[in-house]
Amino acid sequence: MYRLEAVNLADESRVPCVVTLRDIEDDDICGLRFDRQNAAPMVFRSQVDFEDTLMELRHELERQGLLLLCNRFRRNAFVSSMARQMSTGLSYYLVSPGQPVDPEKLVDSLVPAPKRPWFSPRKRRSTSKIGSTASVSDGADYRP
Repeated sequence: MYRLEAVNLADESRVPCVVTLRDIEDDDICGLRFDRQNAAPMVFRSQVDFEDTLMELRHELERQGLLLLCNRFRRNAFVSSMARQMSTGLSYYLVSPGQPVDPEKLVDSLVPAPKRPWFSPRKRRSTSKIGSTASVSDGADYRP
């Protein structure tokens, strides 16, 4: 269970929430449940990994004008296929512009991220030395 916050993009208020993961081994299903006050729980499932459920959650939260403040949704988050496979989609790399991917910067997707501004109008694309492209920003931590 992960205790996190979501931000309402309309008024920048913070909403406490809980993300619970469930790995159903018999069916090889990865399940994610998202709970917050005054809202029905949201449940997502994937036969692939938790990255799929996190992306579904993100799209639904964006539709509602919310952004989950966790490491996975930082601008400098890069999910490699190897990290995704080895962690069932729960780990990724923090990347820096113009720098190769650093194996020491492998982090947990659902750990709360630093509480900095989550939106920046300045974005640029950066290509790591292994040929993967990641979105990075000048100072902001989260994707809008």
